[in-house]
Amino acid sequence: MIYGKVESYDNNKGTGLITPEAGGKGLPFNRSAFSWTDKSAPSVGRRLSYEVAEDAGVTSAIKLHHA
Repeated sequence: MIYGKVESYDNNKGTGLITPEAGGKGLPFNRSAFSWTDKSAPSVGRRLSYEVAEDAGVTSAIKLHHA
């Protein structure tokens, strides 16, 4: 499992950026990747666990969970 912190989140677009705790490039994520049912926005600085996926050459964070 990978852990990171939310760097930004745009509630209107439903997209954000998470930076891995181990360092490295931030990854984009989409509201559809939230594991929690109410789809509430994660606050900036919130620690989350996630998986990484690549689709059409774009790497993103998926299966986000509150850590």
